[in-house]
Amino acid sequence: MILEIQHETTMEYSQPVSEWLCELRMEPISDRSQRCHSFQITIGQPAAISKYLDGFGNRVHHFNLLKPPATLRILAASVVETEDAGVGPIASHAEFPAGVPADEWQLPLETIDYLPLRGPARATSLLEPHLALLRPVPGMRVGMWVCQVAEHIRSRFQYARDVTDATSPIDHLLTRGKGVCQDFTHLMISILRSFGVPARYVSGYIHRPNRESQSHAWCEVWLPDVGWTGFDPTNGCPVNRDFVKTAVGRDFSDVPPNKGVYRGAGEERINVRVATRTLERLPSLSWHDQLPPLDVPVHSVLRTAPVYGDDTEVQQQQ
Repeated sequence: MILEIQHETTMEYSQPVSEWLCELRMEPISDRSQRCHSFQITIGQPAAISKYLDGFGNRVHHFNLLKPPATLRILAASVVETEDAGVGPIASHAEFPAGVPADEWQLPLETIDYLPLRGPARATSLLEPHLALLRPVPGMRVGMWVCQVAEHIRSRFQYARDVTDATSPIDHLLTRGKGVCQDFTHLMISILRSFGVPARYVSGYIHRPNRESQSHAWCEVWLPDVGWTGFDPTNGCPVNRDFVKTAVGRDFSDVPPNKGVYRGAGEERINVRVATRTLERLPSLSWHDQLPPLDVPVHSVLRTAPVYGDDTEVQQQQ
Protein backbone atom coordinates (compact mmCIF):
# COMPACT_ATOMS: atom_id res chain seq x y z
CA MET A 1 0.00 0.00 0.00
CA ILE A 2 1.28 3.48 -0.88
CA LEU A 3 0.41 6.18 1.66
CA GLU A 4 0.79 9.94 1.54
CA ILE A 5 1.05 11.50 5.01
CA GLN A 6 0.74 15.13 6.03
CA HIS A 7 1.59 16.25 9.57
CA GLU A 8 0.94 19.94 10.13
CA THR A 9 2.04 21.73 13.31
CA THR A 10 1.13 25.37 13.92
CA MET A 11 2.75 27.27 16.80
CA GLU A 12 1.01 30.42 18.04
CA TYR A 13 2.49 32.84 20.60
CA SER A 14 0.66 35.62 22.41
CA GLN A 15 3.90 37.62 22.80
CA PRO A 16 6.93 37.97 20.53
CA VAL A 17 9.51 35.18 20.49
CA SER A 18 13.10 36.24 19.83
CA GLU A 19 14.60 32.84 19.05
CA TRP A 20 13.37 29.30 18.47
CA LEU A 21 15.32 26.05 18.14
CA CYS A 22 13.43 22.96 16.98
CA GLU A 23 13.97 19.23 16.41
CA LEU A 24 11.59 17.13 14.32
CA ARG A 25 11.31 13.34 14.33
CA MET A 26 8.76 12.97 11.55
CA GLU A 27 10.60 11.21 8.71
CA PRO A 28 9.35 7.61 8.36
CA ILE A 29 11.86 4.81 8.83
CA SER A 30 12.71 2.34 6.05
CA ASP A 31 12.79 -1.26 7.26
CA ARG A 32 11.39 -4.68 6.36
CA SER A 33 7.75 -3.55 6.61
CA GLN A 34 7.90 -0.07 5.06
CA ARG A 35 9.93 2.08 2.71
CA CYS A 36 9.98 5.87 2.77
CA HIS A 37 10.16 7.04 -0.86
CA SER A 38 9.90 10.80 -0.29
CA PHE A 39 9.98 13.24 2.60
CA GLN A 40 9.60 17.00 2.59
CA ILE A 41 9.54 19.66 5.34
CA THR A 42 7.99 23.06 4.67
CA ILE A 43 8.45 25.86 7.22
CA GLY A 44 6.54 29.12 7.23
CA GLN A 45 9.79 31.09 7.45
CA PRO A 46 13.07 30.49 5.56
CA ALA A 47 15.39 28.27 7.58
CA ALA A 48 18.46 26.13 7.03
CA ILE A 49 17.47 22.56 7.98
CA SER A 50 20.14 20.12 9.16
CA LYS A 51 19.77 16.39 9.68
CA TYR A 52 21.38 13.72 11.85
CA LEU A 53 20.74 10.22 13.25
CA ASP A 54 20.17 10.05 17.00
CA GLY A 55 21.38 7.27 19.26
CA PHE A 56 18.36 5.10 18.41
CA GLY A 57 18.81 5.44 14.65
CA ASN A 58 15.96 7.93 14.19
CA ARG A 59 16.21 10.63 11.53
CA VAL A 60 16.16 14.05 13.19
CA HIS A 61 15.76 17.37 11.38
CA HIS A 62 16.68 20.53 13.28
CA PHE A 63 16.74 24.25 12.60
CA ASN A 64 17.00 27.60 14.35
CA LEU A 65 14.84 30.69 13.78
CA LEU A 66 15.58 34.26 14.88
CA LYS A 67 12.52 36.40 15.54
CA PRO A 68 9.95 33.91 14.23
CA PRO A 69 6.44 35.21 13.49
CA ALA A 70 3.65 35.02 16.06
CA THR A 71 2.19 32.12 14.06
CA LEU A 72 4.55 29.55 12.59
CA ARG A 73 3.46 26.60 10.43
CA ILE A 74 5.49 23.43 9.86
CA LEU A 75 4.32 20.80 7.38
CA ALA A 76 6.02 17.41 7.16
CA ALA A 77 4.84 15.37 4.17
CA SER A 78 5.95 11.90 3.15
CA VAL A 79 5.18 9.06 0.78
CA VAL A 80 5.60 5.61 2.30
CA GLU A 81 5.05 2.15 0.86
CA THR A 82 3.96 -0.35 3.49
CA GLU A 83 3.36 -4.08 3.54
CA ASP A 84 2.50 -6.76 6.06
CA ALA A 85 5.79 -8.16 7.27
CA GLY A 86 4.04 -11.43 8.09
CA VAL A 87 5.96 -11.76 11.33
CA GLY A 88 4.05 -10.93 14.50
CA PRO A 89 4.61 -12.01 18.12
CA ILE A 90 2.42 -15.07 17.66
CA ALA A 91 4.84 -16.38 15.01
CA SER A 92 7.55 -16.80 17.63
CA HIS A 93 8.21 -20.23 19.14
CA ALA A 94 10.52 -18.89 21.85
CA GLU A 95 9.60 -20.03 25.34
CA PHE A 96 10.23 -18.56 28.77
CA PRO A 97 13.27 -20.21 30.36
CA ALA A 98 13.31 -21.73 33.81
CA GLY A 99 14.14 -18.34 35.28
CA VAL A 100 11.55 -15.58 34.98
CA PRO A 101 12.54 -12.77 34.38
CA ALA A 102 14.16 -14.23 31.29
CA ASP A 103 17.75 -13.68 32.39
CA GLU A 104 18.97 -16.83 30.64
CA TRP A 105 18.45 -15.41 27.15
CA GLN A 106 21.48 -14.38 25.16
CA LEU A 107 20.33 -10.85 24.40
CA PRO A 108 22.02 -8.84 21.63
CA LEU A 109 23.55 -5.51 22.57
CA GLU A 110 20.83 -3.55 20.74
CA THR A 111 18.19 -4.72 23.25
CA ILE A 112 19.94 -3.70 26.48
CA ASP A 113 18.57 -0.14 26.51
CA TYR A 114 15.04 -1.55 26.36
CA LEU A 115 15.13 -3.56 29.58
CA PRO A 116 15.27 -1.09 32.52
CA LEU A 117 12.10 0.47 33.87
CA ARG A 118 12.46 4.24 33.54
CA GLY A 119 10.61 7.48 32.86
CA PRO A 120 6.85 7.03 32.28
CA ALA A 121 7.36 3.24 32.04
CA ARG A 122 8.36 3.12 35.67
CA ALA A 123 8.29 0.69 38.53
CA THR A 124 5.32 1.39 40.80
CA SER A 125 3.38 -0.52 43.43
CA LEU A 126 0.24 0.09 41.35
CA LEU A 127 1.67 -2.27 38.76
CA GLU A 128 2.02 -5.25 41.11
CA PRO A 129 -1.58 -6.62 40.81
CA HIS A 130 -1.24 -6.71 37.02
CA LEU A 131 2.13 -8.43 37.20
CA ALA A 132 0.63 -11.07 39.48
CA LEU A 133 -2.16 -11.77 36.99
CA LEU A 134 0.18 -11.90 34.01
CA ARG A 135 3.17 -13.74 35.45
CA PRO A 136 4.35 -16.26 32.83
CA VAL A 137 5.39 -19.81 33.64
CA PRO A 138 8.51 -21.58 32.32
CA GLY A 139 7.84 -23.16 28.92
CA MET A 140 5.13 -20.66 27.98
CA ARG A 141 5.49 -19.22 24.47
CA VAL A 142 6.61 -15.62 24.81
CA GLY A 143 4.79 -14.37 21.71
CA MET A 144 1.45 -15.73 22.91
CA TRP A 145 2.07 -14.16 26.31
CA VAL A 146 2.79 -10.78 24.68
CA CYS A 147 -0.64 -10.94 23.00
CA GLN A 148 -2.24 -11.75 26.36
CA VAL A 149 -0.56 -8.73 27.94
CA ALA A 150 -1.89 -6.45 25.19
CA GLU A 151 -5.42 -7.85 25.53
CA HIS A 152 -5.26 -7.43 29.30
CA ILE A 153 -4.51 -3.72 28.82
CA ARG A 154 -7.06 -3.16 26.05
CA SER A 155 -9.89 -4.83 27.98
CA ARG A 156 -9.27 -3.17 31.36
CA PHE A 157 -8.53 0.42 30.42
CA GLN A 158 -10.66 2.94 28.58
CA TYR A 159 -9.42 5.02 25.67
CA ALA A 160 -10.05 8.69 26.52
CA ARG A 161 -8.39 11.93 25.48
CA ASP A 162 -7.49 14.84 27.76
CA VAL A 163 -7.12 12.63 30.86
CA THR A 164 -3.32 12.36 30.77
CA ASP A 165 -0.54 14.35 29.11
CA ALA A 166 2.77 13.69 27.38
CA THR A 167 4.70 13.43 30.65
CA SER A 168 2.23 11.19 32.52
CA PRO A 169 3.74 8.10 34.19
CA ILE A 170 1.80 4.84 34.07
CA ASP A 171 0.53 5.64 37.58
CA HIS A 172 -2.02 8.01 36.03
CA LEU A 173 -3.46 5.33 33.74
CA LEU A 174 -3.45 2.74 36.53
CA THR A 175 -5.24 5.13 38.89
CA ARG A 176 -7.75 6.71 36.52
CA GLY A 177 -8.35 3.73 34.25
CA LYS A 178 -8.28 6.00 31.18
CA GLY A 179 -5.70 7.23 28.72
CA VAL A 180 -4.55 7.25 25.12
CA CYS A 181 -2.24 5.09 23.03
CA GLN A 182 0.82 6.65 24.61
CA ASP A 183 -0.29 5.49 28.08
CA PHE A 184 -1.30 2.02 26.87
CA THR A 185 2.11 1.62 25.23
CA HIS A 186 4.03 2.73 28.32
CA LEU A 187 2.05 0.26 30.43
CA MET A 188 2.72 -2.61 28.02
CA ILE A 189 6.42 -1.77 27.98
CA SER A 190 6.49 -1.75 31.80
CA ILE A 191 4.90 -5.20 32.04
CA LEU A 192 7.13 -6.77 29.38
CA ARG A 193 10.33 -5.36 30.87
CA SER A 194 9.29 -6.49 34.35
CA PHE A 195 9.67 -10.07 33.12
CA GLY A 196 12.93 -9.53 31.25
CA VAL A 197 11.44 -9.11 27.77
CA PRO A 198 12.99 -6.20 25.79
CA ALA A 199 10.33 -3.72 24.66
CA ARG A 200 10.53 -0.33 22.98
CA TYR A 201 8.25 2.60 22.24
CA VAL A 202 7.30 3.31 18.62
CA SER A 203 6.03 6.66 17.39
CA GLY A 204 4.28 7.01 14.05
CA TYR A 205 0.91 7.12 12.32
CA ILE A 206 -2.05 4.85 11.78
CA HIS A 207 -4.04 5.01 8.55
CA ARG A 208 -7.73 4.35 9.16
CA PRO A 209 -9.75 4.12 5.94
CA ASN A 210 -12.90 6.27 6.00
CA ARG A 211 -11.98 7.51 9.48
CA GLU A 212 -9.74 10.21 10.91
CA SER A 213 -6.10 9.20 10.66
CA GLN A 214 -3.83 10.22 13.49
CA SER A 215 -0.44 10.14 15.09
CA HIS A 216 -0.09 6.94 17.06
CA ALA A 217 2.13 4.92 19.40
CA TRP A 218 2.60 1.20 19.88
CA CYS A 219 5.06 -1.31 21.28
CA GLU A 220 7.77 -3.43 19.68
CA VAL A 221 8.99 -6.51 21.51
CA TRP A 222 12.23 -8.40 20.86
CA LEU A 223 11.87 -12.18 20.51
CA PRO A 224 14.89 -14.48 20.05
CA ASP A 225 13.66 -16.18 16.85
CA VAL A 226 11.85 -13.22 15.29
CA GLY A 227 13.68 -10.05 16.29
CA TRP A 228 11.73 -6.82 16.75
CA THR A 229 8.02 -7.16 16.07
CA GLY A 230 5.17 -4.75 16.74
CA PHE A 231 1.90 -5.00 18.64
CA ASP A 232 -0.65 -2.26 19.27
CA PRO A 233 -2.24 -2.53 22.74
CA THR A 234 -4.72 0.27 21.98
CA ASN A 235 -6.37 -1.61 19.13
CA GLY A 236 -5.40 -5.10 20.30
CA CYS A 237 -3.72 -6.16 17.06
CA PRO A 238 -0.31 -6.88 15.56
CA VAL A 239 1.16 -4.05 13.53
CA ASN A 240 0.13 -4.27 9.86
CA ARG A 241 0.46 -2.18 6.71
CA ASP A 242 -1.81 0.57 8.12
CA PHE A 243 0.96 1.53 10.56
CA VAL A 244 3.81 3.88 9.63
CA LYS A 245 6.83 4.08 11.96
CA THR A 246 8.77 7.33 12.37
CA ALA A 247 10.91 6.77 15.47
CA VAL A 248 11.74 4.28 18.23
CA GLY A 249 13.01 4.79 21.76
CA ARG A 250 12.82 3.72 25.38
CA ASP A 251 9.67 5.81 25.92
CA PHE A 252 7.95 8.90 24.54
CA SER A 253 10.67 11.26 25.81
CA ASP A 254 13.08 9.77 23.22
CA VAL A 255 10.77 10.26 20.22
CA PRO A 256 8.61 13.42 20.42
CA PRO A 257 7.65 14.49 16.87
CA ASN A 258 8.40 18.13 17.67
CA LYS A 259 10.75 19.22 20.42
CA GLY A 260 12.44 22.56 20.99
CA VAL A 261 13.26 25.54 23.15
CA TYR A 262 12.39 29.17 22.58
CA ARG A 263 13.19 32.54 24.10
CA GLY A 264 10.02 34.43 24.94
CA ALA A 265 7.06 34.71 27.29
CA GLY A 266 3.29 34.53 27.26
CA GLU A 267 0.87 31.84 26.19
CA GLU A 268 1.64 29.25 23.55
CA ARG A 269 -0.84 27.24 21.51
CA ILE A 270 0.17 24.20 19.49
CA ASN A 271 -2.27 23.02 16.82
CA VAL A 272 -1.70 19.70 15.09
CA ARG A 273 -3.41 18.05 12.14
CA VAL A 274 -2.57 14.68 10.58
CA ALA A 275 -4.02 13.29 7.35
CA THR A 276 -3.23 10.17 5.33
CA ARG A 277 -4.49 8.97 1.96
CA THR A 278 -3.74 6.00 -0.28
CA LEU A 279 -2.18 6.47 -3.71
CA GLU A 280 -2.51 4.16 -6.69
CA ARG A 281 1.15 4.61 -7.64
CA LEU A 282 4.25 6.45 -6.55
CA PRO A 283 3.95 10.17 -7.37
CA SER A 284 6.37 12.32 -9.36
CA LEU A 285 9.35 14.05 -7.79
CA SER A 286 7.31 17.26 -7.48
CA TRP A 287 4.46 15.61 -5.57
CA HIS A 288 4.86 17.93 -2.55
CA ASP A 289 3.94 20.93 -4.73
CA GLN A 290 0.51 19.41 -5.35
CA LEU A 291 -0.53 18.30 -1.87
CA PRO A 292 -4.29 18.41 -1.25
CA PRO A 293 -5.46 20.79 1.50
CA LEU A 294 -5.83 19.29 4.95
CA ASP A 295 -9.47 18.74 5.82
CA VAL A 296 -9.17 17.14 9.26
CA PRO A 297 -9.86 18.26 12.85
CA VAL A 298 -7.28 20.27 14.75
CA HIS A 299 -5.89 18.96 18.05
CA SER A 300 -4.57 21.82 20.16
CA VAL A 301 -2.98 22.50 23.51
CA LEU A 302 -2.69 25.87 25.27
CA ARG A 303 0.37 26.31 27.45
CA THR A 304 1.79 29.10 29.60
CA ALA A 305 5.51 29.37 28.95
CA PRO A 306 8.38 30.75 31.05
CA VAL A 307 10.99 33.06 29.57
CA TYR A 308 12.91 30.02 28.40
CA GLY A 309 10.28 27.53 27.29
CA ASP A 310 10.43 23.87 26.32
CA ASP A 311 7.86 23.55 23.58
CA THR A 312 7.87 19.81 23.21
CA GLU A 313 4.81 18.78 21.23
CA VAL A 314 2.76 17.94 24.27
CA GLN A 315 -0.36 16.70 22.52
CA GLN A 316 -0.87 13.07 23.31
CA GLN A 317 -0.27 10.73 20.43
CA GLN A 318 -3.86 9.75 19.82
